[in-house]
Amino acid sequence: MKTVIHVSSPDPNDQREAVANTLNLVMDESVSAPDDDVVVLANGAGVRMFVEATSALTELVEEMKNRDVTLRACRNALRGMGTTDDDLLPGVEGVPSGSGELARLQAEGYGYIKAP
Repeated sequence: MKTVIHVSSPDPNDQREAVANTLNLVMDESVSAPDDDVVVLANGAGVRMFVEATSALTELVEEMKNRDVTLRACRNALRGMGTTDDDLLPGVEGVPSGSGELARLQAEGYGYIKAP
């Protein structure tokens, strides 16, 4: 199974729900397997969940990382916030364009889940 979860909301409660849904997915043994590939991609104001100075979810982001979830943030959105890859939480990777990354992953067969 390959799944990308898309987060664009600036609301920490929406971001927390996206993390909870992601963790539920990777821990659900009826649908997931050790070799599954799950990506959480944040763009727009959603990148705040991955920026150290603005994240209210540091521990939950660490939990996703510990469960081998790939974490990616849109560099266009980061630039709009006046931040860079250097400001991301450890383990989060910047990508040139969130929309481009979503399109690329879907072309590679990833299922798409839009988080709130």
